[in-house]
Amino acid sequence: MRLSRIDNPAKRMFGWLVRYSVAGRHTRKFFSDLAHGSPDRAKAAAEAFALEHLEEHHEIRSLRTQLLPRRNTPHGVPGVARYVRAGGNSAFWTAYWTQDGVRRQKKYSVAQLGEREARELAFATRAEMTAGGEERLTELLHIHVPDGKDKPGRRVASPAEPRSEAPARRSRPMRDVAELDRRRQA
Repeated sequence: MRLSRIDNPAKRMFGWLVRYSVAGRHTRKFFSDLAHGSPDRAKAAAEAFALEHLEEHHEIRSLRTQLLPRRNTPHGVPGVARYVRAGGNSAFWTAYWTQDGVRRQKKYSVAQLGEREARELAFATRAEMTAGGEERLTELLHIHVPDGKDKPGRRVASPAEPRSEAPARRSRPMRDVAELDRRRQA
């Protein structure tokens, strides 16, 4: 959210401009010095307007970051990752989430559970811990973006179901789960 001073004598515009964007929908509101009586009162009105909307916009931004599909992961689900410890002998899947402002995580060992089960448990844990977020995000988007015009191509993904198609960008191809199980057992 931005608050800018506008002094344009050619257009006789003197005041404060508040700008913000929610889910690709841009909003601007101008607070004129003349309408509010003085530059200080116009600025106070603009700041009050900005503060009124700031908390919900922050919540929308946070939920979108937590829930929307990603291109920088092989499976597209944020908060789920596979790690291999130094030496390459111990791998695990981890689910991350934020609960009451604290980042939490749950690890699932590939050696104990197998590649497929560890992966599925990580996705299931992530989906369970972020379940209420999807409904809240949908509710907030209906309020602030009533025409449903979210950014093109973006949607709230179900964290329980990873993307089936390959991401547009990837540093290296993801190995097949069965191949990883076979290599681990060999």
